[in-house]
Amino acid sequence: MTCTTLFRRPHRPAILGLRPLYGAFLAALPLLAQADPTTVLDEVVVTATREAGPLATAPISIGLISEKTIIEIKPTFIGQVLDKIPGVHMPDLGNEQHNMSIRQPMSYSAVYQYLEDGIPIRPVGIFNHNALYEINLPSAGGIEVLRGPASSLYGSNAVGGAVNFTSAAPTTTPLFESSFQGSNQGYRRLDVTASNSRDDSGLRIAGYVAHRGNSWQDYSSMDKSALTLRADHWISDTILWKNLLSYSALDTDMPGSLNETDYNSRPGYSYQSFTYRDVAALRASTTLEGEFNPQGYSSATLYVRNNRTDQLPSYLIFNTGPDSARGRTTENRFQSLGLSAFHRQQWGNFRATLGTLLERSPNDQSETNLNIRRDPLTGKYLDYQTGAVRRDYHVDLGNAALYADFGYQISPDFGINAGARYDRVSYDYTNALPASATTGAPSQTQSFAQTSPKFGFTWAASKAAFVYGGYSRGFTPPEISSLFGSAVRPDLQSATFDQLELGLRLQPLAGLKLDAAIYRLEGQDELVNYSLAPGRSEPRNAGRTRHEGLELGVNWQFAESFSAALAGQYARHIYLEYQPSAVENYAGKDIPAAPRWQGTFELAYRPSAQLRIALETAYLGKYWMDNRNMVSYAGHTLLNLRSEFQWHNWTLWAQALNLGNVHYAEMAASSYKGMGAHDGDTQDSYTPGAPRSVFIGLAYRFAGPKGAQ
Repeated sequence: MTCTTLFRRPHRPAILGLRPLYGAFLAALPLLAQADPTTVLDEVVVTATREAGPLATAPISIGLISEKTIIEIKPTFIGQVLDKIPGVHMPDLGNEQHNMSIRQPMSYSAVYQYLEDGIPIRPVGIFNHNALYEINLPSAGGIEVLRGPASSLYGSNAVGGAVNFTSAAPTTTPLFESSFQGSNQGYRRLDVTASNSRDDSGLRIAGYVAHRGNSWQDYSSMDKSALTLRADHWISDTILWKNLLSYSALDTDMPGSLNETDYNSRPGYSYQSFTYRDVAALRASTTLEGEFNPQGYSSATLYVRNNRTDQLPSYLIFNTGPDSARGRTTENRFQSLGLSAFHRQQWGNFRATLGTLLERSPNDQSETNLNIRRDPLTGKYLDYQTGAVRRDYHVDLGNAALYADFGYQISPDFGINAGARYDRVSYDYTNALPASATTGAPSQTQSFAQTSPKFGFTWAASKAAFVYGGYSRGFTPPEISSLFGSAVRPDLQSATFDQLELGLRLQPLAGLKLDAAIYRLEGQDELVNYSLAPGRSEPRNAGRTRHEGLELGVNWQFAESFSAALAGQYARHIYLEYQPSAVENYAGKDIPAAPRWQGTFELAYRPSAQLRIALETAYLGKYWMDNRNMVSYAGHTLLNLRSEFQWHNWTLWAQALNLGNVHYAEMAASSYKGMGAHDGDTQDSYTPGAPRSVFIGLAYRFAGPKGAQ
């Protein structure tokens, strides 16, 4: 079979998505000849090797959220679907803000790579733990999460994992969908999708607008809008020109966290009255991909980004007295121009992929000091006066990379793979202010280079069992704010992470699938934020860390109308070496915000094609809030109930999240260092979770006759 049969324009009207790399690719993999007839191999992923292949035989740990799952859950927060993947937990910090945990503690650090169709949504050096609020989920045809270091393919920051949102292709038939939903907590949202193809071209438009008004939480209003356009044109049966335009805007209050007493007695309270986050993100890309030669596949993407983030953040307000505080505003702008390209060539059982990335991203940052008036009785911040300019700098970011990935199928059952990527990240920093401890470092240039290898194997142990394993390395360079935040540049190194992994995918019975992985990930010079006081920290390399665990996913259709799904993990994250001062040595201690146990379990009942009811349990175990492991959060268990009913073109649904109205925290942290008395009201902070929230929605879907060919 020649490669030209693997990538073709779809013609049949029953195909609703142009999965350009999917289709008959499965037939080209030797292991398919060994597959059990009951094994379902139609789930396809591209993130594992940058080329389409069946999820069941992916050579590394990867989880898939299908478009069907997104439609069933109807998420208002991306974490509601990502938590369905074993080993993934995404805390909800309110109004689509978040941090992440994938083979790492619940972290704000730059140890994840967020992608859209394989292109990072932000440049290296300007990581934002909230970056997924820039994603328009209604435009996604699926979500792929590669767990563990992926730097050999995707470069820096792909340490805990890479999360890739694949855009949905234009449909081959006319499609129009619209839905509206609202909740008892002041949330309102309208979604619209339209798509069609004619002859060789197709267009898909998807977007939504959302508003959050009065709710359980003081000072928490939000407005969000997002729109994505994808235009495809088939130059030939095997060559596709794809164009993608994504825009999102978020304007939200920032209610912030609470001290221990207020968290326990009035979790909906907020000390804030003027903090905000105002974000606008635009991304555009044009891609030419296809089979330009026999047994080959090529892809080249030219992309641009334009991003603006203006903030008066709650986490940068610090008390200076009973009636005063200080804070600051921040304004960040960056633009990017980049090229990502690769070519894959097949010679019999041997496959080679060579690729490159070139990117320039000018970045401007400014900060202004604020003098804040505080009510000593209520703790509320009342108003502020603008002070001096604190920061004003420009950075020219450069990222250049070369990578190679190889695979060889030794026999129909056994294969090996290897790859490596070389990255060079450069910062050309210009400070418009005199250098000082607050205005930042003097103008300078810095660069970091790293080679990230990987090696692995795959083994089709039987018709129903697939084993994979190997070694991989990831790395993350220091961020701009860490490097240049002080006149004295901290002695920061790139953090490196080495992982050993063994995984198993098994289908012992028809309708039952198991996905298990065990890993050990060791970090060198991992960058941590050393807490000086609540809300104040500085970057430091942690010496050595260890992250190890077991991830288990189970999907079981155990009766015609019943199914169950489990996504769970046991993990331990510890400091092997970390001594930030002469009196502080945390070697052997658990890293804060690192629960041992976490997972979700869903039981679904579908008595007919029109009705579905699902009960979900979400569990987060106990974790330490401080480095010395003396202050803990007890963990929590939440129940979520979802139901939907379809009637002709209409769908009515209702959801009750946190059905038991549990009092819990999305995040809990402490600056206590084990010396002196512990005071939860000055040293601890809690981000409260939402109480029982009921959502009701109605959707209309029209699928018309096939467009002209």
